[in-house]
Amino acid sequence: MKTVQKTKNEMGFIIETNEVLANAIRRSVNEIPTIAIDEVEIQKNDSALYDEIIAHRLGLIPLKEKRKLSEFEKCSCDGKGCNKCQIQIAIKIKGPITVYSDDLKGDVEIIYEKMPIVILDKDQEFQAICFARLGKAIKHAKFSPGLTYYRNISEIKIKNSNDAEEVIKIISDELVNPPKGKIKNGEVYESIKDIDSLEILSKKNNDCIEIKPGGKLVFIIESWGQKDPKEVFKESVDTLNKNLNEVLKVIKK
Repeated sequence: MKTVQKTKNEMGFIIETNEVLANAIRRSVNEIPTIAIDEVEIQKNDSALYDEIIAHRLGLIPLKEKRKLSEFEKCSCDGKGCNKCQIQIAIKIKGPITVYSDDLKGDVEIIYEKMPIVILDKDQEFQAICFARLGKAIKHAKFSPGLTYYRNISEIKIKNSNDAEEVIKIISDELVNPPKGKIKNGEVYESIKDIDSLEILSKKNNDCIEIKPGGKLVFIIESWGQKDPKEVFKESVDTLNKNLNEVLKVIKK
């Protein structure tokens, strides 16, 4: 496995495996417990937006818990809601003002503090109590820790080295094996760039390269900020292993 791109909330790496396993890992990300606002009690809403729209926006704000929570469905309170499985978040504000995510007050970390929620005109008020809980994206997308996807690596074969020079220069940062000197006809390079983009570049430069899908996969994780991309990948693999072990237990019975 080779890391080919990495930022604070995004990581891409090359894996030599089949699409079946890659897809199983991708789907397992949806089973990672993540905190999100799950219930909203709106006490006052003078804004132009319906209660349901604001509640939906609140649910999509990425949060990080400051204390460990039990999963709501597995808590000893039997889903009634208690301090062990939920965090209460309050918001009370009066216009004229734009209400942002950092106006939420509670024992949580707001990942992106300037996410707009609603605009209040003069003398308009908004007041609500929110309940943040652990959940999984298989239940609702708001509990997703990020976006994961994969594609085949692109193999680039040089057909016309003179015209291909410009193309290779443009995509040099996205090449797995960048050239060390002058490129030559017949040489093959691997790129994490998608095939469609490469074909457009090739046509603009007299079809100077031949592109086809490679045997390796580029696996990309874009975190919403609650967890590090590396942590998302590790937890998805752990979840997949756990599910497979459960299947083995059933088979052995």
